[in-house]
Amino acid sequence: MNKKLIAAILATTAALSAAPFALAENDENTNDKVEIAFNVGDSILKINGIETEVETPYVTENNTTLVPLRVITEAFGAKVDWDGDTQKITLTYPAVNIELQIGNIVATVNDHTETLLESPALSENGVTMVPLRFISETFGATVGYDNDTQAILVTKENMDNSSTVTGITDMTKTGDSYYLWSIDTPTQMKMADRTLDAMTTKFVADDESSMYIEVYPITEDTVDFDEEYSKRKDSFSSYTLINAEKLPESNGTQHMHFQAKNKEQIIDLHEYYAKNYKYLVLSMIKINDDTSTKDMILSLVDSFKIGKIDNETYDLSTVKTEGTRKYREITDDTYKVSFYVPANYQMEDDNTENEFTFYEPKNESTSHISLGIYSKTGDTTAYSLATHDHAIREKYASTKYSTLTPVSETGTNSYKYTQTISGSTDSDLYTVDTFFEKGDYVYNFAITTNLDYDEMELNTILNSIKAEELDSSKIGKLMRNDPEDTLNTAKVGDYQFSIPASWKLFSKASQGSSYTNVSYVNTYTTSGIIYASMTGSDFKQTNLSTVANSYSKSITQDDEHEMFKKVEYTSINGKRYAYFTYTTTSKADYKSYGTVYMTCDNGTAHIFTLIQDEVFYGSAEIDDFIDIVNSFQSK
Repeated sequence: MNKKLIAAILATTAALSAAPFALAENDENTNDKVEIAFNVGDSILKINGIETEVETPYVTENNTTLVPLRVITEAFGAKVDWDGDTQKITLTYPAVNIELQIGNIVATVNDHTETLLESPALSENGVTMVPLRFISETFGATVGYDNDTQAILVTKENMDNSSTVTGITDMTKTGDSYYLWSIDTPTQMKMADRTLDAMTTKFVADDESSMYIEVYPITEDTVDFDEEYSKRKDSFSSYTLINAEKLPESNGTQHMHFQAKNKEQIIDLHEYYAKNYKYLVLSMIKINDDTSTKDMILSLVDSFKIGKIDNETYDLSTVKTEGTRKYREITDDTYKVSFYVPANYQMEDDNTENEFTFYEPKNESTSHISLGIYSKTGDTTAYSLATHDHAIREKYASTKYSTLTPVSETGTNSYKYTQTISGSTDSDLYTVDTFFEKGDYVYNFAITTNLDYDEMELNTILNSIKAEELDSSKIGKLMRNDPEDTLNTAKVGDYQFSIPASWKLFSKASQGSSYTNVSYVNTYTTSGIIYASMTGSDFKQTNLSTVANSYSKSITQDDEHEMFKKVEYTSINGKRYAYFTYTTTSKADYKSYGTVYMTCDNGTAHIFTLIQDEVFYGSAEIDDFIDIVNSFQSK
């Protein structure tokens, strides 16, 4: 089962909301350099050298640094709204809409969800605290460390290093030959950003007005254009709407256009639905007496075309053709590394600065490529990482479906192993996991694909990676954030239990919590544990059999669920428990196993459920699960 399906199951204890594409209220400060310095445990925070007293940043028991949300995000220019009834926080920023909720480890960013390192929390003073990593990644900031002051530095750079396309080409048109779009060359704007997967290109004018061209693969079989139009129109509810129209269809492409404004800016959005892609052309134009920038940007927007580009158009695409295959060359100047991915692969949203993951949009769970770069130490070498990751796969994958080759040496300080998953109802998978050293750093390059993979394509990608030796005095230390081999105490209401640190909190509510196993490496498969409690006068030890049978029947009433092992009973820490196993087979033929342990105590039913993809059923996760149940007790 892929991560998205597991997330849907775990979300039974988390309130998730789908946020439509939203637009920034204010574009101020987004292009200024902002440097924030603070020390964990100190309530004084500096923003560009100016001291501000804030809620004290702290480190959780999971070793995650939490920082005050509002003061930092507003320094970056974001607008923050709080809904006290739902405890939801909405952050509005250019081309980004973010929704967070207290106690919910899942954040909504535009049209997708991201799992945080720790759930947002309210301090005793009512201040929202969030993981520092989420802040830095979402707002394009970097996190550093000042050895002299022991302060953590969060820096959002300006865009002085961006280049105008005019400085690169004298062609009158600029576009992308792979994603099939073009515009008049923006001679009066800087190309401030272009993502590694080329799906977002951002241009900025001298007055900080901006224009984005974004491309999204259409993965659904059909798109309800009228429904999308209504949702988009609703996203302008806080603006004065100037224009909203469905434009005539052209060459099979549907087109909608909106224009709105507030006191600071005009928002202009064109949205196109072509055969394979959705295109957004979004402009945020500063309002002032001089309309020349507005006229210039809207003229560029009018020049936007979808279709094959000609020889008179400067091509931004880095896609290359080798044999019959097309590849995108991914190049990162900071880490001086490059490698190929298939041209249609999309970049994962939660990449860290030194970790890159790309996936095939229609087959996210079966086709992905990742690269991680880490500092070499006595404990972190190519061999140690290879043997560690191999051992994790061996521990958690069922031998019924998984075949692992031993770790083998492929060169000086270079190693690899492969894993084949075959015979499950899920798509069969083949993974090649490679490790090598260069200077002071270790590189982990992994590819996962279907069993019917093209061997030539696989070898082309494996052989494409190039890495230059890095200056460790400039790059600094890069740690791989593997879970600690420790136990954490989970507290829910008046009860608690011990859970390995490798099981990360996914969501928490007053009557339950859920966790995902983050031990797996370079894989989109995960498992989940749910603890839930229910109150009622019938929930007594003497009624356990009746309650357990009723609960098991309620689960298997659904056509997707089937009883696999009938209800049996055991004694744990002096309490009688019922346990059973059921299977779930989705319409997409994903099969999972649910193992349930439950007991009743003084009017409360306590239910533990382990959700596993069939590839992991019967593995060491069962041992983790039983240990968790064994540790359950009142506070």
